[in-house]
Amino acid sequence: MKKILYVLAVVTLLGTGCKKDFLSPDQIDLVYNEVFWKTEKDAEKAVLGTYALYRGLMVNAQLYNRGDVTTGLLNRGWNGGSSDAFYKPGDFANVSSTNKSWGSIESYADWNAFYKVVAQTNLVIDKVEAMPENVFKNGSKNKLLGEAYFLRALTYYNIANFWGNAPLITESIESSSQVISPDNMLINVGRSSDKEITAQVLADAGKAAELLSYGIPGNAEWGIRANKGSAQALQGYANLWMAFLKKRDGEAPAENIAAAVTALEGAVTKGNYSLAPYTNETAILNMYRGQSSEAVFELNISLDQKESYRADQGGIEQITAKLPPLDGDVTKDRANFINWVPYNRKEFVYPEYPEDRRADLFWDAWSSIYNEPFSDVSAVATDRNKVTWMKKFASFTVDPARQWNEYNAYFAEANIPIFRFTDIKLLLAEAYVKNNNAPAALPIINEIRGRAGLLPFSGADVLEEVLRQRTAELIGEGKIFFDYVRNNYWPFSSAMTPDRYAQKGYYWPVSGNIITTNKLVGQTPYWNGKTIW
Repeated sequence: MKKILYVLAVVTLLGTGCKKDFLSPDQIDLVYNEVFWKTEKDAEKAVLGTYALYRGLMVNAQLYNRGDVTTGLLNRGWNGGSSDAFYKPGDFANVSSTNKSWGSIESYADWNAFYKVVAQTNLVIDKVEAMPENVFKNGSKNKLLGEAYFLRALTYYNIANFWGNAPLITESIESSSQVISPDNMLINVGRSSDKEITAQVLADAGKAAELLSYGIPGNAEWGIRANKGSAQALQGYANLWMAFLKKRDGEAPAENIAAAVTALEGAVTKGNYSLAPYTNETAILNMYRGQSSEAVFELNISLDQKESYRADQGGIEQITAKLPPLDGDVTKDRANFINWVPYNRKEFVYPEYPEDRRADLFWDAWSSIYNEPFSDVSAVATDRNKVTWMKKFASFTVDPARQWNEYNAYFAEANIPIFRFTDIKLLLAEAYVKNNNAPAALPIINEIRGRAGLLPFSGADVLEEVLRQRTAELIGEGKIFFDYVRNNYWPFSSAMTPDRYAQKGYYWPVSGNIITTNKLVGQTPYWNGKTIW
């Protein structure tokens, strides 16, 4: 039987003068099963390779584009930023039109990179479980297995959010006979239901929570490698997603809501996390640089650790942040190349501004009244200092190998948050409300409001206030669109119409390349005839 070569990704910075390549698994070690999986170091390397694959998948602003730009709260700049197809309605009546909303963005419809991570986790779980206990230090085997289960759960959770119905593969590929039939035909796998995918997330996240221990603040691994609190956070998210799916389909969601409460209470009360102070802009930048008291799980970005990328050429910073020109010429600050918040969306995000200090801590020029993108040729938006851009991830280091004519040559220094403590506390508040215990949500809401400089909540709709606080806190972190989907909450006109939502148009289309090569995969029903491919 022909053995397959396994690929373990070892992600390294491609030299400090790298340009377009960043955190992609370009450097690999090819290993044979017969000579690998012998020591704890082998297992550790495999797990770290899986983190690297996942980070390489998410470092390109994918979560931000899918989870924030899609809400319509942000617009692209005059000359750059995210595609407006993320947030504008499509022209589906005109067959020849290329304006097809998400159906215009085929790269985001391709799930192949997600399944590369899944394949790696399947391999790690299978091989590490089979390794004898005596090659590991006390507890190390469980820890490494727990991290692998967590990463598989997290990847499938993303797949569940993005595509819903998708192939479910948990088998480690050991031989060519598993992918090639006896008559030399490719063995394809069809789409499982969104509830089956989410059930797998719950099973894997539960296994991870069993195997892992809570993290220790200040430890080198704090926040950037999964621990029990990370797994419980994912359990909370997946249970609330399952509750949404069951309610949508006319089934009782109570069991999953109660399970979300239990998991999230564990993370909040035992995970050793605490809210970071919102005292000034430096405090905010420090929180997003990473491994703060709020770091439940985040993707490490650090030039010193050779895990960074050029902020002017990729990642979330490229489409969200001004970069101070190194030659002092302010006209090169990229103000017209980045996303911004229009004035007509601001009252929704921070309705109690200027009392709400988050507006000025997270954003520059929140008081700007521009409803058009900045441009030198605009009739009204001509002041680059009035572009409302996000400062959360604006931590940079100058590229020491920059060329003399590179005026925005910075490396990114902000971690990518997957779960942070504010997020998890507000998610627990949502779970409390849905578990018929709204009074338990109020202390969380008021704690978050108080840190922002606001008075305690005095309104009647507690769930809506949770969602408003999640918007105010988490905008830019890849969560808000999925909050809105989970709660069917669309407070202003956007591309998500009631008809589109009813037809599950919150799921992405599938790339034509996938449909062509896998005959068992059909197009997401809402997107039939609505894509450019």
